[in-house]
Amino acid sequence: MSEATGVQYDLTQVLAPYMDRHMVLRLIEFLEEKKMYPSADLLHSKLAVIDKTKMADLKINLHEKAFQLADKDGVKGAKERFEEAKKKCNEEKATVPKQYKKFSQMADPLMENFMDSELAGGVDSEKLDEFKKKHMIDEESIRTLYTYARFAFDIGQYHKSLEALEIYRILTEDEETSYLALWGKIAAEILLLDPESKDADGHLQEIIDDVNILREATDSRTKVPELQQLVQRAWLVNWSLFAYLATPEHAAQFVKFALQDRVINAVQIRCPYILRYIIAAVMISYDQNKVHLKQVIDLIEMERDHYRDPFTEFVRMLLIDYDFEAAHKELVECEKAFEVDFFLCKPALREKFLASSRHLMFELYCRTHKRIDISTLAKRLNLDEKDTDKALVDLIRSAPFEGKINSKKNLLVVATEYPSIYQKVIDKTKGLAHRTQQIADAINKKMQMKLNAADDP
Repeated sequence: MSEATGVQYDLTQVLAPYMDRHMVLRLIEFLEEKKMYPSADLLHSKLAVIDKTKMADLKINLHEKAFQLADKDGVKGAKERFEEAKKKCNEEKATVPKQYKKFSQMADPLMENFMDSELAGGVDSEKLDEFKKKHMIDEESIRTLYTYARFAFDIGQYHKSLEALEIYRILTEDEETSYLALWGKIAAEILLLDPESKDADGHLQEIIDDVNILREATDSRTKVPELQQLVQRAWLVNWSLFAYLATPEHAAQFVKFALQDRVINAVQIRCPYILRYIIAAVMISYDQNKVHLKQVIDLIEMERDHYRDPFTEFVRMLLIDYDFEAAHKELVECEKAFEVDFFLCKPALREKFLASSRHLMFELYCRTHKRIDISTLAKRLNLDEKDTDKALVDLIRSAPFEGKINSKKNLLVVATEYPSIYQKVIDKTKGLAHRTQQIADAINKKMQMKLNAADDP
């Protein structure tokens, strides 16, 4: 793949404004592996990202690499700038352990008492009150957990930060800070996620559960300006990609999450590039989510002037224009985009997407043609010549029509079948119950928020 092609489909620059700095580092490390940009540019980007963190050792390491590149290129003043940056980082390196020890000493007793209590096995309001009275815990002492968690996160101690935030959210009565702590909890969970671990599925589901809790909490903040809520939803849908697009099974859940009215509203206004991931998730889990395809097509048409990429164009060419040749070209470009997308690069996601896309193309092509040249069809579906016959047999078996391969004439003959009027009605109304439930839920939530607002002093 050429460097230009990689850059063309890279979304890092639009994703980064909605990501925590520590998450952005992961995105840049991915770009380094792909070698899509000059090493010096990525190095300076990493330095800019970690500048406001307290990861002094990493800062020194990156400054040394930057100096070596600058010195090699004969950049004037490189040595002086490096020495100045190194001095500043060493000063920070000397103070960080002391600060961490101070915050740790303040938070550790409370965390140890909590872990030794019955609350560690499950929260009970009566036991919680007894715990606070027994250890004379007030909101100020609870706040030390939040301060410690933020500092631990800032130096890359995500596990310590997560542990403190979980306890803090149980103990605190400060709703606003508890809300912020939930953001921190999700960030730490994301940065601790190891997709290869045996417990990965459990961790992914925990993140997804927390994402949905945070979405509900964001929706219920009726006193917060609507614009602020909109931005928070945009951040949340971007963060959710780390969990939802980790496996094909979790991608299936992303469709329902992203197409909720308030979430998709944030996507359309703040981050229309999320359409790429919605389309990918629908196709990856096509059997479960094909009912949402019409809604996705409407979104693509609405955002046509604001965002386009191979994924939106593939759907447009195939399902709106019925241009199979153009759809084939866009599918080839989608394959290239998979390679350079941090969230979609997993082989399992790519294979599921391509299989579903080919199945859909095959089905539509056969609905509009009765006798099809197999070579032409193989080209349209981007099939390997050696495996064409096997692939076509598999596609015919799963298709809702009869088809036979005439090997002598190299043709696929499709038997025309017209669906009954009853089947047409069923197909048209298939998603009606789900949509009605969505509207009912939205009305109930709105009424509940109005009642809550009326009860507030």
